[in-house]
Amino acid sequence: MPTKRGPAPVPPHKPSPELKAAVKAWLGAVEAEERTRHAARKAIAAELIQNPDLPIAALGKSDAIPWDTEMIRRIAREYNVPYRQPNKAPVKQ
Repeated sequence: MPTKRGPAPVPPHKPSPELKAAVKAWLGAVEAEERTRHAARKAIAAELIQNPDLPIAALGKSDAIPWDTEMIRRIAREYNVPYRQPNKAPVKQ
């Protein structure tokens, strides 16, 4: 009966300075993307809080916002945006 061979040995490898620099630059870009994405999400929530009569669907149809209506609803829940109450909107005279 043949014996089962163990895992193949992996030779040691030292990454080149170019590889290290490329990975470091990529990780920095990922971190910056995450920061700016959270800032954009916070700005959307602030927009909804400042304009209580603004429907989420209006933001979802905007070309300036990369997220759809459902994602904007999630953002509103995440930032505790009060629900819109169109029947209780102040009467403008």
